[in-house]
Amino acid sequence: MKNIFLLFGLFIAFAGTAQNYTLSGNVKDSTNGEDMISATIYVKEIADGALTNVYGFYSLRLEKGTYTITVNYIGFETKTITITMDKDKDLDFLLVPKGIKTKVVRVKAKKASDNVESTEMSTNELSINTIKKIPALLGEVDLVRSIQLLPGVTTVGEGASGFNVRGGAIDQNLILLDEAPVFNSSHLFGFFSVFNPDAVKNVKLIKGGIPAKYGGRLSSILDVRMKDGNMKKIEGQGGV
Repeated sequence: MKNIFLLFGLFIAFAGTAQNYTLSGNVKDSTNGEDMISATIYVKEIADGALTNVYGFYSLRLEKGTYTITVNYIGFETKTITITMDKDKDLDFLLVPKGIKTKVVRVKAKKASDNVESTEMSTNELSINTIKKIPALLGEVDLVRSIQLLPGVTTVGEGASGFNVRGGAIDQNLILLDEAPVFNSSHLFGFFSVFNPDAVKNVKLIKGGIPAKYGGRLSSILDVRMKDGNMKKIEGQGGV
């Protein structure tokens, strides 16, 4: 008889447990389909939410019910929808850029030492627009040669495409292209780089205090991120 009451109690407890469902998807720019990093997905009913990762992906765990979802990103119009969670759902958002109207714009400057706000040490981050402004051999933008102008980075030698960081050897540098290791960063005897500057979005060089998620090298990490491409229309770039 005790076993019957125990089973009945377990059944009641299980039936009273709220069932959770997964809401996930991507947040993209409506004009070109680019993934939006660190976009905010806020759920009003639970006063909580999530941020998109480097691929524009988010995931939330919600109980069964109706929720108001708000998606925010700086420089884009806020999108708000109401959904009913009765199963796992895949929901993508396309945000529209918006203009910001202001009356007065004030520009203030600070000393270089005043902007030390991050614990990320020995890191240089360059946009591809900055790299393209650097004079290049034969007009060909070389990403690897561009970072040799940064403090603590030196060239291996004439006719070579590698680089040394703070006295480290060339084989102690980890080069990543969208998280995939690159073992040879040049071709044609070092005259040209394997990185197409028209397809590169961002470059980060970590010269010390390497995070635990990177492994296998002692000297530095060169993390290269490629553009996602325009998902809305065909575009192209070229040069002579």
